[in-house]
Amino acid sequence: MKADVRARVIRRTLWVLGFGCLWLPLLDDPPLETGAYLQQVTADSAIVAMITAAPASLRCTVRDAAGEVVATVEGVPDRRRHAMRVEGLAAGQTYHYEVDAGGRIVDSGRLRTAPVGAEFDRVPVEFAVLGDSGKQPWWVWLQTAPILHLPARWGALAPAGVVSRIGRAVAAAEPQFLLHVGDIVYPRGQHRHYAPGFFRPFAEVLRNAPVYPVLGNHDVMESGGLQTLANFRLPDNEVTGDSRCYSFAVGALRVICLDCNNIFSGAVEPGHPSLVFLEQELARCSEPWVVVVSHFPMRSASRQRDRADLLLYLRPLLDGNAVSLYLSGHDHCYQRFDEHRSDGTRTTPRRG
Repeated sequence: MKADVRARVIRRTLWVLGFGCLWLPLLDDPPLETGAYLQQVTADSAIVAMITAAPASLRCTVRDAAGEVVATVEGVPDRRRHAMRVEGLAAGQTYHYEVDAGGRIVDSGRLRTAPVGAEFDRVPVEFAVLGDSGKQPWWVWLQTAPILHLPARWGALAPAGVVSRIGRAVAAAEPQFLLHVGDIVYPRGQHRHYAPGFFRPFAEVLRNAPVYPVLGNHDVMESGGLQTLANFRLPDNEVTGDSRCYSFAVGALRVICLDCNNIFSGAVEPGHPSLVFLEQELARCSEPWVVVVSHFPMRSASRQRDRADLLLYLRPLLDGNAVSLYLSGHDHCYQRFDEHRSDGTRTTPRRG
């Protein structure tokens, strides 16, 4: 009798231990895998990017509105991170593209090239802005445990509902491009959190409109932001030698993106790479409308409070060059400041 009881106790203990092992972080994180996403769409070119779970050889085929093939680009073979640059496109046109691997179409989307010429100066530029969107689903903390590893690897588990709803709303608006004001994924801007926190919930808009992010404080917590920068193909700059700061133009609009984190020299003060880059861009840009983007607000009615360094050194550059708009995130709430108009808008362009 005692032997039977002892055997039952041993069996149940082993069963509990075995079940418990299913919840332990014993495995590697699933590899980052994305659908196709657009980068650096200009008047005559675009980059179609994709990250595959394993090394692959990709090809991108671009067709015009009539369905005729206008370009075919072979990606670098046998690699995971792909950036296929399509050139020779016409300005102000809509194209459709397909990405195939070994003859099998793995994704497709639409791209719209930027307009050029004086006739486009009065054409509205419609873009979406969001930030601090990196909320993770509950299961991401268990994706290295045996019980959820395969479902997470196969993409069978849903991203956070609130982020997915935002992604669907942005896609429905069909913006020309997407500005992300930082904190792309929580908590530390790591590769392992990018699929559920960004690429999956925003997949639809990313395949049809280029995304231009800036680095937030959470994005630089791991390796100074290098993991974040590796996931995007953004213009490099001469000041930092990478894409921490960059600018681009769409029609009559110039957008200047800054990294105002303190990983360089603490406060953003004279000599900070972001200020040096901003001065250079403001001196040479000719667009009548200029938008400057950073993660950090200058003024804040939230618990973060004002940033004295930005008010002292960044704001005079914006005011002195009649910058049209400064966009930021970080506070997790909507705030708008304007000392001249109650509605916070500018009725005349910067130049012209």
